[in-house]
Amino acid sequence: MSHSDLFVGIDVAKDELVIHAHPAGMLWRVPNTKTGIAALGRKLVRLAGTACLRIGFEASGGYERKLAILLDRMDVTAYLLDPARVRSFARAERQLAKTDPLDAAVIARCLAALHPELTPYVHDPEAVRLAEHVRMRDLAVAQAVQFGNQLESIADPAMRRLVVAQVARLKALVLRIEKAIASVIAASPDLAAREALLRTAPGVGPVVAACLLARMPELGRLSSRQVAALAGLAPFDRQSGKTSRPGRCSGGRPSIRRCLYLAALSIARSGKGQLAATTNRLREAGKPFKLAIVATMRKLLITLNAMVKNNTEYRTA
Repeated sequence: MSHSDLFVGIDVAKDELVIHAHPAGMLWRVPNTKTGIAALGRKLVRLAGTACLRIGFEASGGYERKLAILLDRMDVTAYLLDPARVRSFARAERQLAKTDPLDAAVIARCLAALHPELTPYVHDPEAVRLAEHVRMRDLAVAQAVQFGNQLESIADPAMRRLVVAQVARLKALVLRIEKAIASVIAASPDLAAREALLRTAPGVGPVVAACLLARMPELGRLSSRQVAALAGLAPFDRQSGKTSRPGRCSGGRPSIRRCLYLAALSIARSGKGQLAATTNRLREAGKPFKLAIVATMRKLLITLNAMVKNNTEYRTA
């Protein structure tokens, strides 16, 4: 690390941003408002004149949006860090306490240690808008399932009618959001092109394609190992001394795994193509169904990553 490198960790909350600069040790706060973000921008410009800035922040339920727009306009090197990875880094440092200033400092130190292997963040307004639509669709689907699961235990006829009506409203809302998702994708030439590419693969319909575009914008920019690990589909070795246990998948983005599971299930049920052959081969070898499906999910994701990277449609052998 050069003496001129300055790693800035930003902890994002609804009302304020807490900023820590490492290794200088500077700490300050600004309101998470238009005025506060502008003040932060001016200070970062001054720091950029004296050091090589690298800025790290975490996703925070949309509260980081104004900050992401600022960093994109400033054209500085920024990284959107995985909160779980930052917490693991804090535990490795034996940093058990958790406050906003401590979190900002941990983000800065984590960035300093890991930045060579991280992919810089690229702000895409259309992708952000799509992610918001996908998130609301997932919420509506989850609520419809939650209400529907209560029907068997509800005896009162009036209450049952209310629940049935609510489930119908939520399903109608899901359809409206899906139409809005299609409009968002169609309005963006880049999203539309990538969606068309993804949907040439088996098992990938409009819902799965929208989830991948919104929840995994890195698709096509990572290696096969990296993209599998990002989704939590890469089995990691577990060996110590003479003990060697089967590899296990862990971590990753659960929303991506859910959509890939639906795609892999559809592929396995069709029984056609190379991807379905993966499931069948493992099942015939006596492997559990879950292992076979996860292997199919991983192969599908690696295939989709290669398709986007090379801008080629799915091809059967």
